[in-house]
Amino acid sequence: MKKLISTICATAMSCALVLPLTACGGDGDKDTVHVYMPDGAPAISLAALMDSGYDGFDFTVVPSDEIAGVVSARTADMAIMPIDAAAKLYNSGTDIVMLSVNTHGNLYMVGGQENVELDDLKGKKLGVIGQGSVPDNVLRMLLKDADIDSEISEDAVAGKVALTYNAATTLIPMFKRGELDYILLGEPAVTTAVNATGGKIAMDMQAQWEEAFDGQFPQACLVAKGSLAKNRKSDVNKFLNAVKKSDGWAELNPEQALKAVEDNMKKGNQTTLQTLNATIVKRCNISAVSASDSRNECNAYFEKLHELTAYGLGTPVLAKVPDDKFYYKG
Repeated sequence: MKKLISTICATAMSCALVLPLTACGGDGDKDTVHVYMPDGAPAISLAALMDSGYDGFDFTVVPSDEIAGVVSARTADMAIMPIDAAAKLYNSGTDIVMLSVNTHGNLYMVGGQENVELDDLKGKKLGVIGQGSVPDNVLRMLLKDADIDSEISEDAVAGKVALTYNAATTLIPMFKRGELDYILLGEPAVTTAVNATGGKIAMDMQAQWEEAFDGQFPQACLVAKGSLAKNRKSDVNKFLNAVKKSDGWAELNPEQALKAVEDNMKKGNQTTLQTLNATIVKRCNISAVSASDSRNECNAYFEKLHELTAYGLGTPVLAKVPDDKFYYKG
């Protein structure tokens, strides 16, 4: 009997000492949760947890063009990813749910002068990152709302905005050489461009969106495998609370945040973040908002995305607005 009581007490003590995802009992498998995120602002949003460590979680920062692949291949248990990509994966049958919106727009246009308006882009050449993703789609929705036509062209087009798509590392030198009039980038690449070219922040896309549509747009979200969200709900909720509590940490600790991103980069890769300070982090608009609280904002964005057609195809950029099951119910 004494041996039995001793065993029970030892087990109870073990459960009391361990942290979130290694707790005894509970629901489902207790393996490490693998969290992936793209380099840049999305990675900064989890920098606090990467810096301090969150037991039971493993963090990996990957190049931006890899994140959709690791989610669709089910390599990631959780991931920060562009909300457009998350919706498309969900619509295609990938077993994911959206847990929260984590960045609310970090897009800015760099040019030769400040306070540029959308109408000023007519007849100009604009370089854009992320063809078919959030930066491109936000721009095109704003142009559509303003009745401004655009065309993919390396040359200026009278009365239209001529668009060139490429990575920031290519667009910044093109702008510096005078081959583009403006470039649309996301922070922290915006600051890199300003410093490298002597350009100015010509347009705040978040302000343009708010003026046109009376609200914010969701840019990057945290998703999880549907099975993880179902079988380990208490663990998922604890992690979401930890993410929310970390809001503001990176702005106060930019150097530590940069180091956290560097330390968790996928082996063989280097972060594109060259520097990080409080101003840059603030312009990333990082704030964790639960799926339930951001649902209306997301649906409004998805409806506009569904009304937008893909270049040269005539089909909606987003085939359909995700149904209610896309949103995690904590």
